[in-house]
Amino acid sequence: MADRGAHAGERPPLLDLEATLRAFAEARARLLLLDYDGTLVPFARTPREALPPRGLVDVLERLAAMPSTRVCVVSGRPRADLQRWFGHVPGLWLAAEHGALIRRASGEWEPLRAGGSTEWKARVRPVLEHFADRTPGSFIEEKEHGLVWHYRLSDPEFGGWVANELVHNLEQMLAETDRRAVRGHKAVEVRPVWAHKGNVVGWLEDNGRAPDFRLGMGDDRTDEDLFENLPPDAWTVHVGQGATRARFRLPDPWAVRAFLSELARA
Repeated sequence: MADRGAHAGERPPLLDLEATLRAFAEARARLLLLDYDGTLVPFARTPREALPPRGLVDVLERLAAMPSTRVCVVSGRPRADLQRWFGHVPGLWLAAEHGALIRRASGEWEPLRAGGSTEWKARVRPVLEHFADRTPGSFIEEKEHGLVWHYRLSDPEFGGWVANELVHNLEQMLAETDRRAVRGHKAVEVRPVWAHKGNVVGWLEDNGRAPDFRLGMGDDRTDEDLFENLPPDAWTVHVGQGATRARFRLPDPWAVRAFLSELARA
């Protein structure tokens, strides 16, 4: 396999579908880590509109039912969303809020780390509200472990400029805390420093049979933590254009779903 470092920070080649399918079929144990928004489904105007189609749920059901195969949807979404959409799928693992909360295949949710205060929200929320007031079309989303300022409905150029200013202000505010401000797809999220998708990799590796096939798929900066924490021979796939640590790319969520459908038939 190609060295992942050869593509770090570059635009990687398209995923070799035949080689990936062959490696998947020959593996003794498999681990699949799949982002949701921008990867399994396209971005919608608001988070609540990005619902999973029935065909996607069917594919995940088939993959999760395959022997020696662990499938985990690793998303920034709150656990209520993931539970509502995928909680009925037998054997499917779920990681909400970038891994702050994890649901085992048995259906039990648990935090990646116990404890933690939410008092910081009282300090950060007014800052986000100030920037929301300045930016028409932007809005705030509250999660159990995070706060998010979304600007996908705002003027893209102005929203991006304001997002840079917001991140700068938050970095100064949060410098001495265990929180950080992270840029996502037309969003700025404040969350614990330990709540990132890379930590989900180690948690899953410690809670199951060691895989010899690893697949990680994602589309934005939050997924780069996932790619970085997978081994160099993992099948890491960036969805969309642009530079990435991933070894391969696919153009869009429709290509991802077609690829996963092929895996489910392997």
